[in-house]
Parts: sequence; structure tokens; C-alpha cells
Amino acid sequence: MVIFAIAMALLAPGATALIAQAGEWLAMPMPEGFVTAHQQTAQVGSIEERIPQGETVEQWTRMITLITLNTDSPPEAYAAEFDQRLQGGCPGARSAPHTVSRIGTRAAFDGQLDCPRNPATGKPETLFYRVTSAGGRLHMVQVAFRSVPDAQGVAWARERIGSAVLCTPRSTEPACKR
Repeated sequence: MVIFAIAMALLAPGATALIAQAGEWLAMPMPEGFVTAHQQTAQVGSIEERIPQGETVEQWTRMITLITLNTDSPPEAYAAEFDQRLQGGCPGARSAPHTVSRIGTRAAFDGQLDCPRNPATGKPETLFYRVTSAGGRLHMVQVAFRSVPDAQGVAWARERIGSAVLCTPRSTEPACKR
């Protein structure tokens, strides 16, 4: 939930907050063994947090987060400021250079942040994300580990992020079914 607060706080002072539109939304298949632990919709956007069954949003080992923000902020600028804010909250944090990718037909930006020791938990955290824009909204999918993931964990995170889709009311992808 802290990341949603940071994500919403990053709405640039000049950015326009729009009332939620029903046009496009971000979705992805639910991984086996995961449950939706938190959902929230507000005028500025929405968030859904998924964690392994039996864990909580305070005590988790892996978390998948889907965020939509009602802003016309460019995704590359948003990603840069997102990295800067998260690095500011974790001494010694490093961000990997952004890479260009896609969510469906939309250009997207991928990032990775490594926090050696989160001051709030005392544990390392690693965050992978992809952010894109569509219709006056930013869409971000995140996969976080409360550890330093091994190669298998990194591959799992990238596979999850790669499964994200932008849906419309006419989408036929199974993840888009509401």
C-alpha cells in the first residue's frame, strides 16, 4: 500500500486528475497460489495487490501490484520520478536503466529497483515494473520481492509482467474477463 501512496503522490503538480474512465484497464492472470489482498479505487486511480495465499499486505514475500493513475503524465517521466522517490526512501537503493517494451500495442518502460534494506522492514526489497499510458491514464504492473531474487525469481517476475494486458470492453483475453 505504500507504493500506491508513492504512486499517487507522484502525480505531477500540473498533471490533470481525471475521473476514472471505463475504456481501458490493466489486467493479468492470477498466478497459482496468489489471492487479491487489497483493492482500492479513488478519483486519482486504482490499485490491486496480490500476494501468496496465507500472507498479508504487511507481511509478504512476493507482491504483484496493478496500478492505474488518472493522469496525462508521460510514462517515461513518471518512471524516472518513481525511481527517484523510491530511491530516496531506501538508503543505498539502485535503479537499473529503463528499457523500452510493450503492453499489447502500447509502448512501455520497464524498470528495476533494488533496496538493500528497507528501513521500514529491515529486509531487502527488489521491485520490477512496467509502465505505459493509454487514454489519459498511466498503467503500471509491479512485481516485488521482500528478498533478493535468484535467477528463477527474476524470470518469474518478468514472466508475470509480460502477461499484463490492456483490456477494453471488447477484449477476448481471459485476464480481461471481469
